Amino acid sequence: MVLPQNIASVLSGAWQLLNNTSTYLNGTNNPAGSMGHASVGLLIYHPLGYMSANLASTDPADTPPANHTELTDADFALIGRHSLNYAGELHVWEGSNETVGTLTHGPLTTSSRPSWLKTNQTRNYIVSKNNFEGRDVLHLWLRDEKQDNIANIIWARAKADC
Repeated sequence: MVLPQNIASVLSGAWQLLNNTSTYLNGTNNPAGSMGHASVGLLIYHPLGYMSANLASTDPADTPPANHTELTDADFALIGRHSLNYAGELHVWEGSNETVGTLTHGPLTTSSRPSWLKTNQTRNYIVSKNNFEGRDVLHLWLRDEKQDNIANIIWARAKADC
């Protein structure tokens, strides 16, 4: 399960979410999904072939008020509906290299979405060196013909103060 050294040296580490957008196959914007218009997140890749992803909406309507001292079940349900957390194995497909390829998160061993447990989440990737404030950028994307959707998730290598 160990990632190839040349790819591990580029992908391994922490990535900070920059943008999470979805379009229809014709290129028009899809309405914001459960992650809202302003989501935050971290993606961790380990060279031994493991990964963890954590995303959450910061839209005010998607989160309980910050001054809550005791959260209710409804508050936790709101948080759960507008966050995504999962972890599992990380594999790269044959033909992938340091800048472009296909990777699979999975089989997933844990997920905040029960239907994702033990599944594989496959994404295409493009890595651009020093493309955002001097940091590497990781573009993950998936074209889904059945859902009439292209999902684009843009990550930048995390800074020490993220």
